[in-house]
Amino acid sequence: MPAGRTEVPTVMRTRPRLGHFSMASPASPARARRAALAVALALAGTAAVAARPAKAPAPAPAASAAASAPADTARFTFYGLSPAAAGQALAQAEAALGQPLKPEAPARARPAASAPAGGAAPAGGCHYRAVAAQPGVRYALAGDVITRIETRDARYATVSGVHVGDSVERAQQAYGKRLTLAPHPYFDKGRTLTVYSPDRRFALVMEANDQGRIITLRGGRLPEVGWLEGCS
Repeated sequence: MPAGRTEVPTVMRTRPRLGHFSMASPASPARARRAALAVALALAGTAAVAARPAKAPAPAPAASAAASAPADTARFTFYGLSPAAAGQALAQAEAALGQPLKPEAPARARPAASAPAGGAAPAGGCHYRAVAAQPGVRYALAGDVITRIETRDARYATVSGVHVGDSVERAQQAYGKRLTLAPHPYFDKGRTLTVYSPDRRFALVMEANDQGRIITLRGGRLPEVGWLEGCS
């Protein structure tokens, strides 16, 4: 090197290799937009779930028809309501029903001195019993013998399809000439409607009010089935 010159250091410049960068490449604008859109959609979904009203609890199942209807489709006849029948002993009726006939509380008895005209009350008086399998049905007993079975419940019908609440005309259509009508002593326009068994030892009795509607059904042996007061 000539005297008097100052050496200037040479700076070496290195060209980067293709495909190699000294730091991460910045994301492209399209990629950035896609990332922002994904974040926005995620936030919107979270907000929608948070704002969604709570699902109402499922309603309780409706009560089964069997719980409010009779246990079977038995119909009233001259003899009462199957599977029990007037004339059976209490033990026989309970065996047929498969359940005990429980006394009503308080028990009501008809002493012989107060028996209505048409027949004296049997020894032991008259009292009512009921069974869970036939809600709304009452069994009248003299001692331990079923004398009549009755109801004021519109769920029950006679063998010819007459229900409590039906009209007198409906009963007349169903029974025709077999039906005997008589004035009801407790109603101005009421009627008692009776269909007798062939041997006339039993009967199906219906009572109608002043509006001409059936208010009670009963079947049983005579004379007890004809007593309007029952065991009162």
